[in-house]
Amino acid sequence: MYNWMDEFVNDTDLSQNRPIREVVYESLRSTLISGKVPVGERIIEKEYAQRLNISRTPVREALKQLETEDLIEYIPRLGVVAKKVTKEDVIEIYRIRESLEFLVICQAMENITPDEINKISELLDLTENFNMQGNINEVNKLFTEFNFLISDASRMRRLPMMISNLSNYLQRFRNISILDNERRERALVEHRQILNAIVSKDKDLVEETIKSHLEVSLNVVLNEIS
Repeated sequence: MYNWMDEFVNDTDLSQNRPIREVVYESLRSTLISGKVPVGERIIEKEYAQRLNISRTPVREALKQLETEDLIEYIPRLGVVAKKVTKEDVIEIYRIRESLEFLVICQAMENITPDEINKISELLDLTENFNMQGNINEVNKLFTEFNFLISDASRMRRLPMMISNLSNYLQRFRNISILDNERRERALVEHRQILNAIVSKDKDLVEETIKSHLEVSLNVVLNEIS
């Protein structure tokens, strides 16, 4: 029987010049979000600490934080386990994302510079080229970069972080949609529409595009959960 603790241990790099508590927290979180560990599998605090030769204190602190983020749960007589993402969780997250992303893009309309517009446009050209070549990994990276550039143009600091946290929670499911050729093509079109709406300050088009963009992603995630 496979020991899923191997995934958590292998994903933890203690050679980083950072506080152990941060490394432990981000490593556990990344492993859970990636979907490497099935729902219901135990996270054994003592074993994890012993195998990495560290104190159990930073592990315990990390688990508490992950519990507040709904990534794990404590089950009596079983212990800490990877938590299932429910249909209700997903719908709630996407509704929140829709509102937050609309706000970020509206702020970008007011603050974006011509240089930033050109940079985003060039990035979309590059993304389309990689997509035609079938380079999915690069397309995925540039999709992330697109979101970052829009967020940066909004001049807001806290909201993009909140959106990122919500997105990370569902990353294991969102990775599936990027493999679909039709979905990637549609996402590219929607990214162009978002940029055009920002330039023309068309809030109605932004709202329509965001709803359409997230509705497709929502359905992909819901289908995967089902």
